[in-house]
Amino acid sequence: MFYLLRRAVSGGCEGGSRKHLSLSTKTPYPVPACLSNATVPADLDLIQVQYVLRHGARYEVESGIEYIQRIYTELGDRVPHAWLKPDMVNKTKAAELSTSGYTTSAKLGQRMHQRYPELWSRLESNAQTIQFVSSEFQRTIATANAFRSAADPQNQTLPVKVIPLDSDTILAMKLTCPRWAAAKTTVQTQVANEISTFDAIYGAELQAHVSKGLLKHSAHELTPEQIQTMYRLCGYDVSLYNEHSHWCTLFDERTSALLELRSDIRYSRVYGPYGALINQHIACSLFSTIVKDIDQALRNPSTASSMFRFGHAETLMFVSNLLGLDQALGLTAPPITGNMTFEQSLHRGFRTTALVPFSSNLGIELYVDQTSQAFFRLLLNERVVRLPGCTSGVCPLGVLRSKLADDVGCAYADICQV
Repeated sequence: MFYLLRRAVSGGCEGGSRKHLSLSTKTPYPVPACLSNATVPADLDLIQVQYVLRHGARYEVESGIEYIQRIYTELGDRVPHAWLKPDMVNKTKAAELSTSGYTTSAKLGQRMHQRYPELWSRLESNAQTIQFVSSEFQRTIATANAFRSAADPQNQTLPVKVIPLDSDTILAMKLTCPRWAAAKTTVQTQVANEISTFDAIYGAELQAHVSKGLLKHSAHELTPEQIQTMYRLCGYDVSLYNEHSHWCTLFDERTSALLELRSDIRYSRVYGPYGALINQHIACSLFSTIVKDIDQALRNPSTASSMFRFGHAETLMFVSNLLGLDQALGLTAPPITGNMTFEQSLHRGFRTTALVPFSSNLGIELYVDQTSQAFFRLLLNERVVRLPGCTSGVCPLGVLRSKLADDVGCAYADICQV
């Protein structure tokens, strides 16, 4: 039951036998064991691909470092000193791409080169056949450069284009949308109420389980924030260091899934489909650009440009909202609530572990058949996903156009105005 979502997305092409912890946005990238689940259909011509990617594994942000230091001090001698890596409290590295982030990004670039050889071969005649765009953050720029170097070892492509933060409406859109910023404030009370409900139902179970793994028992119970922080450090341990024997020993599949649910109560409302209406449409500028590129590719297939755009976890969540990926990936009707049963929570479509791990990516492949009919295929983290309205993985382009009809060509400044 627990692995239902993973099988539905991956098509069974997975590797490894280690226990699966649900680590929310700090999950390491689930590298597929093979490329067979996403091989290009033999009876169609691939014209273009467009990918939106999250940066690779990064170090904690500065505000998070301060929080971790405080929680670690509170825990005292209940956890081994060696568990807290120096990098995790080093503010000079705050929010920067980690060594493992570079490696994962490069390997992803290599796999993209292997998957789409016909696209890379076009670079010999046109350097703009494949392009790379990044938001203006060190971690996204570094991810894009690592990806590009590995995907294009002959350095035939143009340098990564960086979008200035004050004009970024397609990758770091939350920074240019006042309406979203206002909505984020508005939903905080609802988030707090749902998390309070969750803690009342599951808090004692989490307290008992995590406490058993600590060095010493204390008269003071662990707070929900302390447990959530240790869970977060487990995610960093695995994603940055492939370390499973420290913080992660405190959790099993059930408790990590419960803490993912606790995290997703917030993510699903601040960035996801169960918050303000702006969450459903803030990616309209990005999709307007994607559809414009698709139309250009269909008019001139021989000169079509494929795009790899590097953003953030929220970029992928906003994209997911507009496409309705929660409906494609899960069974439970929205919204995510603090009183969901454990079984209900496993079937929800909005699960950050599956949707936005580090290096997560969503690709749109554009095809034409022998009669010039256009088709698309959607890939999430290199696994084929079938959107509602599609009868198979390869789907008529009209289905995508219909889904995006109300958002393509949007007046971004107007919809983001407070």
